[in-house]
Amino acid sequence: MNDDRSGREAEETTDASRSELSKSRAFELLSNRRRRHALWLVHRHGRVSLPDIAEEVTVDEADADITEIDPESVRDTYMMLYHSDVPKLADADVVAYDQELDMVAPDENFRLVADILTQHFAEP
Repeated sequence: MNDDRSGREAEETTDASRSELSKSRAFELLSNRRRRHALWLVHRHGRVSLPDIAEEVTVDEADADITEIDPESVRDTYMMLYHSDVPKLADADVVAYDQELDMVAPDENFRLVADILTQHFAEP
C-alpha cells in the first residue's frame, strides 16, 4: 500500500517555505535604495502607482524638484523598478503588483519587511 502523506507534507512544506521570509532575505531586499524608497511609499500610502513611485525615487536620487528633472530620467527609473526592483519584492510576497492598474500594494510578507525598514533605515 502506498502512503502519500509524505508527498502532501512536502507540498505543505514547500508552500510554507514560499510564504515565509527570513530576516536575512528581508535585509537583502532592503539593501537597495530604490526598493527601500518604494517600500517607504507603500508603508505610508498603502497602494501606490508605479509611476508615482518612479517620480518620487527620481526626485530623491537627483535631489531636485520634479520640474528640474528630465522626463527621460523618470522613465529610466520606472523601467528599473518595473523590470528589476518590483519583481524582486513581488517574488518574495512583500508587495503585490497589479500590472493592469500599474499599482503596487502590500502583500503577505510586507509587515516583516516594513518592521525592519522602520527600525533600521531612515525615511527618505
